[in-house]
Amino acid sequence: MITFTAPDWVGIFIGAIIGGLAEIWGISNPEVLLKLSKWEDRLFINCIAIAIGAGAVLLYGLSLLGVGFHWGIKPLYVVGILIGGLLFGLGIAISGYVPGTVWMALGEGRRDAIFALLGGLLGASTWTVLYQTSAGQWLVNTLNFGEVYLGGKVATNLDIGFGIAIAWAIIMFLISYYLPRYKEGKSCIYYTTHSNYKMSDYELAMHRETSEMLVEGSAMPQGPDDRLAKSANEYWAPSSDLRGLLTFIGVIIGATVVLEMFLHQIFGESTTYSWIAGYLWLPTFSYSKLVFDTIGWEPYSDIGTLLGAFLAAVFVTRRFQAFNKWMPKTWTTRFGDSEVKRAFGAFIGAYLVLFGARMAGGCASGHILSGDLQMAVSSIEFFLAVMVSMLISSKLIYSRR
Repeated sequence: MITFTAPDWVGIFIGAIIGGLAEIWGISNPEVLLKLSKWEDRLFINCIAIAIGAGAVLLYGLSLLGVGFHWGIKPLYVVGILIGGLLFGLGIAISGYVPGTVWMALGEGRRDAIFALLGGLLGASTWTVLYQTSAGQWLVNTLNFGEVYLGGKVATNLDIGFGIAIAWAIIMFLISYYLPRYKEGKSCIYYTTHSNYKMSDYELAMHRETSEMLVEGSAMPQGPDDRLAKSANEYWAPSSDLRGLLTFIGVIIGATVVLEMFLHQIFGESTTYSWIAGYLWLPTFSYSKLVFDTIGWEPYSDIGTLLGAFLAAVFVTRRFQAFNKWMPKTWTTRFGDSEVKRAFGAFIGAYLVLFGARMAGGCASGHILSGDLQMAVSSIEFFLAVMVSMLISSKLIYSRR
């Protein structure tokens, strides 16, 4: 078996790759996830499905050939993951952030990300306190079936796992291809493969609004010669030089997660919050000690995620905001342009996101990306809980005007 373990600092470079590519995708902008929560823009689903499908086939194919991986399938404790996923989805609907995009948004220079970071640290701290109580132990031990994936126990039945991975990838690719990005029109993959497709007026208006939204608040306005930035911010268009970017980046991110698992561990970004909270104010708590003993290169990869997003925002997309005043349109339409309200929304939303993530044992990176790529049953449960909670919460929150 071929095995290898890289030092922790390598995580900086891995995080930078994913952070930079995800910033180009645009998901460091909270408006993207807020639009997803309203089911108005399904870009994130299109993107993540490509990464999961490509990564699953690569992971289980290489495993079958004798490559050893540092598996990171999360234990399936049904109750804790369900409640954690519901809280996570509610937090997304309020803030527009997940743990990893907070670091990306800080790299992009977004002011509300500062309050999201603080809320996230408090949310992680709350779980640290709850964990050692009888209630916390009940959440993680009730109906706990261990580390299982669709093919059985982790790292077993790899031949069966490879066959399931092929079917899993087909499902993911079909979702990416047939799920329209907007409520009218086609998916981004469809645009990529049908350059002669004629968009409807609604689609054109939504795409124009999206490309303008991605650069709102930028301290680096695009000049007439910024062809790369223009193409990156309009990569949805069939005529764009980068119209294949979505598919390409999705495959690269999936392959990068697999590379991480070969080098050291899965890609996860919420553990760092618990690690920081543990060192700063909760060092004696049992959950902090557990994190200290088991944490890998997450702090390094989170630093890399921030740096990668910063470099992409400055040198590629030109979206760096220098912490100017800016708020998501979805938020201001419902709550107005008060910076105090938006700071509170980012704080409380991120609090719920991190509280839910630590309760469930993972986040959008550790569960939805890395976990679903491994076809972990716990991660599939988490994703479904997040989606149901996010969609219902957003309906209740933003239906009023």
